[in-house]
Amino acid sequence: MIKFFRKIRQKLLSENKFNKYLLYAMGEIILVVIGILIALQINNWNELKSERVIENTYMKNLLEDLEDDLVIYDKFQDSNQEVYMLIDSIIPGLKSENRKNNVGKLAYWSRMVTIKWTIIHPVKRTYEQMKSSGHLRLVSNNEVSNSISKYYNSLSEFDGYNEAGMLWAADYVESLGKIFDAEIMLNIMRTRQMTEANKNDLLTENPIVLNQLMNSLNYFNGALSLAENVSLVKEEDAKKLIDLIKSNYNLNQ
Repeated sequence: MIKFFRKIRQKLLSENKFNKYLLYAMGEIILVVIGILIALQINNWNELKSERVIENTYMKNLLEDLEDDLVIYDKFQDSNQEVYMLIDSIIPGLKSENRKNNVGKLAYWSRMVTIKWTIIHPVKRTYEQMKSSGHLRLVSNNEVSNSISKYYNSLSEFDGYNEAGMLWAADYVESLGKIFDAEIMLNIMRTRQMTEANKNDLLTENPIVLNQLMNSLNYFNGALSLAENVSLVKEEDAKKLIDLIKSNYNLNQ
């Protein structure tokens, strides 16, 4: 093709048809420019198509993460209900004058509080991947983009509750060590079952020490209730985001 155009140029020059040569040269330049523009446009189309494929993959992965979040919220709320029930049994039991006859139950309930309690960590895997790679910009729908950022940025609220819970757990376990024999607490930890105990396994009936444990439980009950309320809100937010992504990316199947 290059040789063909070269021959035309040479023929025009040899025939002293300079004006025609200039017109031809200008036409050739215009064709080259048009070819470059077409190539650039095709390249842009290919890049856009590739970005949409990546975007859809991210949306599918986000849906998986959000579905996992719903499971996490449900488990957190269920475990909280068990903790509330334990606390409701421990405090009256410690206040009872008959507590020495129920050491096994009191020790079991008290230890199971820390076993049943869990910190809460929603899944941020895909969002962090998008954020670190700069691919959040690939989300073409503004409503979806804003909703994704709003949801995941709001999850930092759990950090404060988790940190407070860890501090409480350390204080609570220390209080348990002043009240119950270490061996029986270890057996409960290992077996997750109620262990036979005798009156001597209750190390003290000092009202100040017992009250310290009960105050710790009351504080934890309140903190846990606040965290659960947040989890209920985030659960609804996750459901709305799931519906939004599905409807905008045709991922209902």
